[in-house]
Amino acid sequence: MKFLYGSAMKLSSGCDTNSSTLKNIQIQKKEVTAMKYKVEVLTGIRPTGDLTVANYLGAVVPVVELQAQGVSPVVFVADLHAITDNEPTTVRQYIHSVVADYIALGVDPKKAKIYLQSDIAGEVTTLTALLARHISVAELLRVPTLKDKLKANANPKTANALLLLYPVLMAADILLNRARKVPVGEDQLAHMEVTRLLARRFNKRYGEVFPVPEVLQVKSLRLLSLKGEGKMSKTNPRGAIFLTDDLKTVANKIKAAETAFEGIMNEKLESHILVAKGLAKTESEREEVDAIIKAHKSGKPVMGQFKQLLTRIVQNFLGEFQEKKAEIVRDPFYIPSVLKEGAKVARENAIETLEEVERVLYHTQ
Repeated sequence: MKFLYGSAMKLSSGCDTNSSTLKNIQIQKKEVTAMKYKVEVLTGIRPTGDLTVANYLGAVVPVVELQAQGVSPVVFVADLHAITDNEPTTVRQYIHSVVADYIALGVDPKKAKIYLQSDIAGEVTTLTALLARHISVAELLRVPTLKDKLKANANPKTANALLLLYPVLMAADILLNRARKVPVGEDQLAHMEVTRLLARRFNKRYGEVFPVPEVLQVKSLRLLSLKGEGKMSKTNPRGAIFLTDDLKTVANKIKAAETAFEGIMNEKLESHILVAKGLAKTESEREEVDAIIKAHKSGKPVMGQFKQLLTRIVQNFLGEFQEKKAEIVRDPFYIPSVLKEGAKVARENAIETLEEVERVLYHTQ
């Protein structure tokens, strides 16, 4: 998608300039800016395992909604990000599956280009190195998400260096595309601030190369594990509903899910309600959810009824999704062709960006 970034070049009122010259300058300005800013919205997905309904509601739905608004988002499969804390062999086995998931869930490759991060690895790593010069180790260590990962998985003595560079790599992905907007959840806001910081610092030193991307903050759904503490996550299979779960598995997981005593609302139940309404196909199903919750709030013992409804909604959603995905993967050449087409566009954008970066760094024409 092409954009006009900034206004036409201003000329001093004291200049003796005729209208045709001014018109030519304005046209040149529009051509340059339209060429420079091709990507309006960029988003990524890490291929680290089977997706859950939380991934669908939190990450895929916003992309589908943007499509419906006439926006053509770009989606990249972040396999380089994924090897930060996963084996490359594990990451590779999920790449095509994740792309098929996104398409089956409503992301249209005709409207949204999808590419594999490693297909432009040379360009990504080059820009990562150039951007890393403009942020200190101390600043990276203050990124809240890095602190959380260190607490959960490692410490500075054992953590690999990729973990430290993760925010810079993310910045390279975004700035390489010169994306204007990036939809992120609350957990990624700190990384986006690093991206915006690096864009401003680079522009201040070398000239206006990168647009400072806007944050499209995605509403945090706070989808919790069906059982136990924490969010619904791939790392806790018993507490998550995977898009690959069969009907019996879904029924058993929801049957064992924690809810709330009569008349009491808690975060766990609120999370289940979000899943039910988010996956419901009809307004009548959502009204049915509301009616049961209203009865629950009045003190009636209806959690068994709610679980039955939730089970039906989830099973219907997954059944339809799995049929679509099976149709997509039936053609072994389809997903590779989607990624090939996406990589072609991504590479063109990346090369153009790096040429501009090289021009300002080395003062070449």
